[in-house]
Amino acid sequence: MKNKINVLIVSLLLLIGFSETISQKVVHAVDTSRIHFEFRWNSPYDTSYRQQKWTKSGYHLKSNTVTVPFYKASAWGHSYRAGRTGEVDVSNGHVYMIKEHHTYNLYNLLVERYGTGNNVYIRAWSFSNGSAWGYWHADH
Repeated sequence: MKNKINVLIVSLLLLIGFSETISQKVVHAVDTSRIHFEFRWNSPYDTSYRQQKWTKSGYHLKSNTVTVPFYKASAWGHSYRAGRTGEVDVSNGHVYMIKEHHTYNLYNLLVERYGTGNNVYIRAWSFSNGSAWGYWHADH
């Protein structure tokens, strides 16, 4: 009797584990070229998804819908060569005022300073409450 209960418990556990494997949904990768920034007066900063940078070109940013009058953006990157956290402003002082339905080429010196293959992103900020949507590519 005890042996039958053990077999039943083991069978149920296997069945539960197998059903979990079958019922898992396919997970799709995040589209890193999409941008959605959220701005709040008490939390004005947001960043894009990260992409790898391979060329000495600007970041291509296409602004679609913007629910604030404008927001500001600059080029940032991550490299182990940058020290401490690895996060580094690579805009060389260039800050862009981003408006709705415009395209921008964000100046950066990531490849020149830290080499190819590093992760890059856009740091954006606005002290108004609102959002922004668009697309971007690390290599223009």
